[in-house]
Amino acid sequence: MSIEPRARVAPERVLPGPVPLAPETAAQQRVVKRICDRVAPDGIDVGVDEVPPGGLQVWIDTPVPVAKQESWVLYHRMAREVALVGWHCEADADRLLVLGWSAACLHNRVRLLQSGLRRLTDFEATAQRAVQLDGQRPDQPPAQVVAAVCASIERRLRWPERLAELDGFERSSGLPHLQLLLAQVIGLEAKVTTACEEHLVMARVLARAVCEQYARHSDLSRAQRDVLAESRRWVHASSMIRGSASARPSPVGAAGRPHMGLAERRIAASVINHGVPRATPAAVTPLVEHLDHTEGAR
Repeated sequence: MSIEPRARVAPERVLPGPVPLAPETAAQQRVVKRICDRVAPDGIDVGVDEVPPGGLQVWIDTPVPVAKQESWVLYHRMAREVALVGWHCEADADRLLVLGWSAACLHNRVRLLQSGLRRLTDFEATAQRAVQLDGQRPDQPPAQVVAAVCASIERRLRWPERLAELDGFERSSGLPHLQLLLAQVIGLEAKVTTACEEHLVMARVLARAVCEQYARHSDLSRAQRDVLAESRRWVHASSMIRGSASARPSPVGAAGRPHMGLAERRIAASVINHGVPRATPAAVTPLVEHLDHTEGAR
């Protein structure tokens, strides 16, 4: 019995597995996912994946398809928020594309950070909200009241939540002009973060002070009024110091002193009679001696 020899079998081919994401792409993907999750309404999940040769795509990942008009609005809302970080975005009714850094978007972020930093120099609104205790009862545990007040102030500031979405993300570019813009953005973000922390510190101090005052005399209106009056001395310290320097020549259009932190304001408010010119008796006495009795009676 003859047996036909077996045909030679080709070795089994091993298909290549999925290529792991580059670290910078994975970090970008996490940031975009955080931003889009914040923008998306409750009950709508968002998917983010890489698009070769570069970039990310974002889509609405729900079992039931979303209406075209609703998805168009949602994708453009996501595109606006993601573009505020500095990326170029393209959106339609089917998906959102997140591409590379955009000089125009980075310039826009610089303008927004500078505007936010100017607004953060005003502590009056934070002081007003802090003494109101965010609707909390002053007889509750002070730690609970302070936590609720700080959370309310943080939501109003908006920047802490947006900057927290960039935690752990190293931003860089191979183009020199984009590197300079990114460096400027990162520097301004650090200043905005510090200014927001100062607002939260003030909210914490004032809310606790209201609780302590209320514990003494059980009069909430009086406690709020006293704490707010005490805080205004150092809340407005920078404007008082600008007024004291008004006699010095200043360039046209100058905005006064640079941004003053909360600690600087409290130190400035503790200085007695700052900005008030003191009259020296030696300069006044000779003038009085030369007046006759009629002028002196006036």
